[in-house]
Amino acid sequence: MSLDKTSKYISLILRHKPETIGITLDEHGWANVDELIKGVNKTHPLTMDVLEEIVRTDEKRRYSFNEDKTRIRANQGHSISIDVELEQVQPPRYLYHGTGEKFVSFIDAQGLIPKSRLYVHLSEDIETAIKVGTRHGKPVVYRVLAERMADAGFIFYKSVNDVWLTEAVPVEYLNKEENVFAGINSVVSEIKASFLNDENEETVLSEYKWDDIQTALITILLDDQCEKTAYEETAKMIWDAFLSGKTIQTDLVIGLLYYRLGNNNAPYDNNLIWSITSALKKLDYANADYNPAKDQAILKKLDEYDIHLS
Repeated sequence: MSLDKTSKYISLILRHKPETIGITLDEHGWANVDELIKGVNKTHPLTMDVLEEIVRTDEKRRYSFNEDKTRIRANQGHSISIDVELEQVQPPRYLYHGTGEKFVSFIDAQGLIPKSRLYVHLSEDIETAIKVGTRHGKPVVYRVLAERMADAGFIFYKSVNDVWLTEAVPVEYLNKEENVFAGINSVVSEIKASFLNDENEETVLSEYKWDDIQTALITILLDDQCEKTAYEETAKMIWDAFLSGKTIQTDLVIGLLYYRLGNNNAPYDNNLIWSITSALKKLDYANADYNPAKDQAILKKLDEYDIHLS
C-alpha cells in the first residue's frame, strides 16, 4: 500500500474520526503513537519508521510529533472540537483562498465559512491558493483583506505548517483575483512555442517551477481549441517529466490524456498514454484489464471539470 494512501488514512483519524481505529485524542489533538500504529495496522501496514517517513516527507506538513515522538497530531484541518494551541497572529495585508469555480456563487453570497472544519484555511501567496483551488475543479482565487479584518476585530491564527486560519470571512472582505492566471498563460504560450522547436523545451523546463509547468500542461489539455499535435506534445512532456522524477497529478493527468488521445475500448492501444498510465498507477505494462474510463477516481476528478468520458 502506498505512503500516500496510508497518510490520507492517518489524516482521517487525526482530523476527523479517531474512533475509526478505536483511539481517542486529548484536548489538544494529540494521539498516542503506539496506539495509532496498532490501530492503523488493522487495515494499513504501518511501522514507526514508516510513520516517521510520512511525517518527514509530507509536502503539506500535516503532522507533528511531540519532542520524544510518543504523541502525534494533525497541525490543522480538524472537524472535531480540539485546541491545537494556536497563537493569535497579526496577518499580512492580504491573504488568499483558492476554491473551485462551482463554489463561487455561494461564496459571493455567503462569504467564506469553515463548513465541516473548525476554521477557514488561507495562504500567504497566490500560487498556493491556485494549487488548492485546482483540487476542486477550475480554480478561482479570492484575495482576503486580512489586515482590515484584523483591525475590525477578527482573529487570525497561523499553524505550524504555515496555513492561516480564521473562523469566517464576510463577503465585504473578499475580492476575486481576475488576473491570477496571467503568469500561467505566459508559461502556456512558451510551452506551445516549444512544440515547434524542440530546443525550447529545455529552456522552459529550466526557467519555470515544475508546479507551474504542470498547471500549464493541464491548461493545454483542458483547451478544446488546441490541435491534436499539441495534446501529443503535452503527453510527451508529461512522460519526460515523470521519467525525471517529477510528481504528477495522477488521476487528472491520466483522465485528460485519455480524454484527448485515448481509446474507449483499448486504452493500451496508445503506447505513450498506456506507458504514463501504467507507470503512475503502478500497473504491469501488459495488464490490458485496466480501463481509465471505469476508474472512479479518474471519473470523479474529470467530473469536477465537467468532462465526461463516453
